[in-house]
Amino acid sequence: MKPMPMTTRLALLGAIPFIFSALLLSLDILNLPVLGSVANLLGSYTLVIAVFMCGVHWGQYLQQAGDRASNLLIISNVLTVLLWIVWLIVPIDIFLMLALTVFLILLYIDMRLRMGGIISKNYFRTRLLVTTVVCACLLLSIYAI
Repeated sequence: MKPMPMTTRLALLGAIPFIFSALLLSLDILNLPVLGSVANLLGSYTLVIAVFMCGVHWGQYLQQAGDRASNLLIISNVLTVLLWIVWLIVPIDIFLMLALTVFLILLYIDMRLRMGGIISKNYFRTRLLVTTVVCACLLLSIYAI
């Protein structure tokens, strides 16, 4: 059996805070000593990861040789700014629902990149798995909040 690539391991590890937060919220544990509100911890981590994934698309845009899809550059910027503004002004449950939608949009973009041969089959499988876990955890968390 081949060892799991580092990108897959890091992506799976990155899902742990989503799982942990969903579990805590489901158990009606709303605050943690020192760290504070579980919902706010989840929201801030969600913002960081979503913006990071938008940044990954920037990197993919920059790595494309020749005919670049400039909409990838624009979409990643729009999603980043949109999420940040929403984080600042709406209740946490609405933010998490919008972030969930953004994760699905980013997965759709990755599906298109995979179909275009820009990203590998293994990377897309990892993205599909982790996005599924993250979205399920976000739904559970939204329900628990």
